[in-house]
Amino acid sequence: MLRKIQRIKQTLVMLSLKLVARYLVGQKEVYKIIIADDHEIVRSGIKFTVKSQENFHIEDEAASFSELIDLLSKKSYDFLILDLNLGDKNGIPSIREISNLFDKLPILILSMFPEDPYALQSIQAGASGYLNKKMVSQDLIYAINTILDGKTYMSEAHMDTLPYGTLLNKTSKSSIESLSKREFEVYSLIASGMTYKEIAEKLALSQKTISTYRTRILEKLSLSNTNQLIHFSLQNFLGQE
Repeated sequence: MLRKIQRIKQTLVMLSLKLVARYLVGQKEVYKIIIADDHEIVRSGIKFTVKSQENFHIEDEAASFSELIDLLSKKSYDFLILDLNLGDKNGIPSIREISNLFDKLPILILSMFPEDPYALQSIQAGASGYLNKKMVSQDLIYAINTILDGKTYMSEAHMDTLPYGTLLNKTSKSSIESLSKREFEVYSLIASGMTYKEIAEKLALSQKTISTYRTRILEKLSLSNTNQLIHFSLQNFLGQE
């Protein structure tokens, strides 16, 4: 009788071990995600889209840059979904600051701004991907999975427009820092709204020389025209002290 009881116990232990093994094999890694966006309706939309995925969990939400930094300093996360324009800190510098402070954290930028030129600038500042907010419902999950697989995410349409050999990783310094002293001076004057003629007179240079500087500046900043340059300037310095 005692031997029979022992056999039953052994059988139960073996069954328990098999069940635990099956459970562990079937389990997916759950990624802790934090959302940073100053609009509650956007955060709700992201949560609605993400909740369909068993291995994604929205751990926390932040409505401002300061709140985000506070949460990131206190807890560990696997993924950050970041609005490019938070209320108290905006633009490309916010990405670089987060990337420098939390260099292992994958960052997906969500923005209403077009991919050209902000996607490449965001990635070179330290983000892992860029997604227009209009595409959240259909592309967000794919974008997250792509980044978690160690790849960079942009829309295929935008990737096809990038010049051959474009570096899709973080650069050691901001694109602004790549400008020479004279180029930065011309850049600042163009961004302020001055005409070529006014800039030429101010710097005692010819308009042709100013045009040449403009071409170099656009190339270094991965921009296409003066309107993008002005917009880029606003994004890079908006929200900085």
